[in-house]
Amino acid sequence: MKKELQNKLFNKYPKIFRQKDLPMTETCMCWGIECGDGWYDILDRLCQRIQDYVDKTGCPQVEATQVKEKFGTLRFYTHGGDETTESFIDEAEEETEHICELCGSKEDIQPTEGWIHYLCPKCRNESDMI
Repeated sequence: MKKELQNKLFNKYPKIFRQKDLPMTETCMCWGIECGDGWYDILDRLCQRIQDYVDKTGCPQVEATQVKEKFGTLRFYTHGGDETTESFIDEAEEETEHICELCGSKEDIQPTEGWIHYLCPKCRNESDMI
């Protein structure tokens, strides 16, 4: 993800991304958000849902320990939270199968062969991911 978009998430949700400045011996968040820009809106909605829920219920604060693409879909690993926050994460991860990782399109999303990425036709044709 572009640093500009990543930093928007870091600044908007400082409690969730508290670990971003910790060393690699303590967290994988030191590597930043490792997925395409097309999933920015999914991550923004997910973080908003999590933080609203935590703030309203007193649930243990969710802290992201790693955010990345793996096997074509989002992986959002955390410390804290509960079954409800885990369900929010599961929904967001599943949603990434239907949204182009690179541009955010919802048109004709298909997995690539080999190293799997869910991409729209335009990004499949233009991307060097295939």
